[in-house]
Amino acid sequence: MVTGFFVYQMKPTAFNFPLCILLLGMILGIIGQDLLNKIGIAMSLLLSGIAVGGIYYCHFRLKKFLKETVFLAGMSLGILAYNIHYEPSDSKHYLHKLSPEKAYSLVGRIEHIKNRQVIVALEPTETANYKGKLVLYLKDTLREKALGQAILFHSKLSPIAPAQNPYQFDYKRYMEHQGIYWQGYPICYEIKDAPSFSPFIKAKQLQGYLAATLSHYPFSKDTVGVLKALVLGVRSDITPELYQQYINAGAVHILAISGLHIGIITYLLTLFISLVVPAHRKGVKIVLLLVFLLTYAAITGFSASVLRAVVMFGGYSIAYLAESRRARYDSLLLSAFILLLCKPTFLFEVGFQLSYMAVLSIALFLPLGEKYRFENRFLNFFWDIIKVSIAAQIGVLPLSLYYFHQFAGLFLVTNVLILPILGIILSVGIGVVLLSSIQLLPYWLIVCYEKALSLMNHIIGYIASVEQLVIRDVYFDTICLCFCYLAIVWAVIYLRARKVKFVYFFFLTLLSLQTYFFYLKYESGKKEQLIVFHQYKKTVIALQQGREAIFYLSDTLSVPQTLIKNFCTQQQVSNLHYKVLENIVPFKEDFLTIIDDKFYLDTSYPTHYLLLRNNPKIHLEKFLSNIRPKMLIADGSNYPFIIEKWKHTCQRLQIPFYETKIKPIIVTNDE
Repeated sequence: MVTGFFVYQMKPTAFNFPLCILLLGMILGIIGQDLLNKIGIAMSLLLSGIAVGGIYYCHFRLKKFLKETVFLAGMSLGILAYNIHYEPSDSKHYLHKLSPEKAYSLVGRIEHIKNRQVIVALEPTETANYKGKLVLYLKDTLREKALGQAILFHSKLSPIAPAQNPYQFDYKRYMEHQGIYWQGYPICYEIKDAPSFSPFIKAKQLQGYLAATLSHYPFSKDTVGVLKALVLGVRSDITPELYQQYINAGAVHILAISGLHIGIITYLLTLFISLVVPAHRKGVKIVLLLVFLLTYAAITGFSASVLRAVVMFGGYSIAYLAESRRARYDSLLLSAFILLLCKPTFLFEVGFQLSYMAVLSIALFLPLGEKYRFENRFLNFFWDIIKVSIAAQIGVLPLSLYYFHQFAGLFLVTNVLILPILGIILSVGIGVVLLSSIQLLPYWLIVCYEKALSLMNHIIGYIASVEQLVIRDVYFDTICLCFCYLAIVWAVIYLRARKVKFVYFFFLTLLSLQTYFFYLKYESGKKEQLIVFHQYKKTVIALQQGREAIFYLSDTLSVPQTLIKNFCTQQQVSNLHYKVLENIVPFKEDFLTIIDDKFYLDTSYPTHYLLLRNNPKIHLEKFLSNIRPKMLIADGSNYPFIIEKWKHTCQRLQIPFYETKIKPIIVTNDE
């Protein structure tokens, strides 16, 4: 029962404004260079030198701070950092030495294994001196002990294919940000035991060993899957059904080791160190904290998300132990600056964006809730969880809608029920993993931990079962994202400056966002288009008229759910229908004629667009002598060598030819 409140006014906490401006400039420099890639490394060095000289002149000569100079210095530094870490700028990179679609015998070192997919870093030999990373798809799965070993392989190499359908995840772009540009399917390969002294390889081997030892104990499948994900960052053993439940309950962040886990571990370590180390030995506290955090990062395989979180919370905790309130904000900015300096492409990783937006949002909005406290400590405990959850959600909600198009309405209930026990589950889980590695895990601890994780899974499953509060398929594009964060910026400035004009800016931004939504709804209502998608050995055609769409499928037993879901979300389709593929698909006043292996042509309809599917045995040149379509289309159900023949035929006859593997075919109401 609430017996009363006490209220206190918090003063705005200052932060390092020049560092903030420098970081913003650096972020824009990285984004610009990634999109355009127009400035070479020599020019970026020159620009950085000029910018540093400008800062020196303003600071020591003019004795004043010019934010424009600092911002330009950040931009030039971001461009320079991107160029330095851009691997193809090295003349020995395989992009400059090898030709695509040719077979080569190469040597590399295995850096990552995921089922049959392995990431290989090429190594120089006596006959070839190549650099760079490749992704190889093997015929069988390698064991974790192959990490760090040398692999000799013979394979044809080809560039990673771009996204072949609208609104599809751009795997090519993702791999480019990891420094991987080509892929191969080795005809033969050989693994050779070779010494590796990389700490990252050793950490991944340790992670694999610890995960393997858990399989020797009688945990249930769901329990061991969640335990590996929660403590070691290995999510491959979680069933798809259980993973979807965590998504629907708004708790999927529990299964991905990032800021939440490192934050909890940092908090527990800080409490423990404060108990055993005298208060005046701050240096010892900081060293012990960093050692423990790096040790935990090692058992998780030094994954990028964990290293980011360790740098972020390590810096924040140093500021806390140093009892510097301002340094906590500065440490957050400085950790982001250091991480982007070390690897600029971190900026494009969803985990990086979510982690920093969550922590920044908590730092900005949590003090507002500190004004209100209960006199009851028990109530205050849950009130703190609610405050932190809401503060973090303000920052990450726009990104969540942008990337995942889904919002869990019961996220607050999930956090209130799970977060109080998550610290215990996580700390005990670390103990379980360590004891299992030395074969000293007692049976009573197995039973207790099994029951604890089962309880957590049941809570998640019950919350996820309330389907009505899981908001799915939310359309949210880049413009919506910018409007939302602009509104948040106005809100933050108002809370700091307390000037009414920023309230006007805030509501004006929300009004603009609402107007944009109305515009999108209007545009989607009058859109008409015909799309031929690319699907391997299948044909998928969509006919959209306003907010209604019909999908024509050659295989109704295997529906490409992800493709259709993404299309309907992005096109704001509310009424969806499926039909078996027919030989004639009408579109406005035109007709799409489909010729398949049965080679049936319905001459009662004119042929405006011609689709060839499933390798029809026709003499195309003779066939086209009787009809003259606006375009000829070949989809993914045909053999590549046949498509190539059709392409040459159409070039001779000067008929537009389109292949869905290169680009999906979209016919709009404007054509």
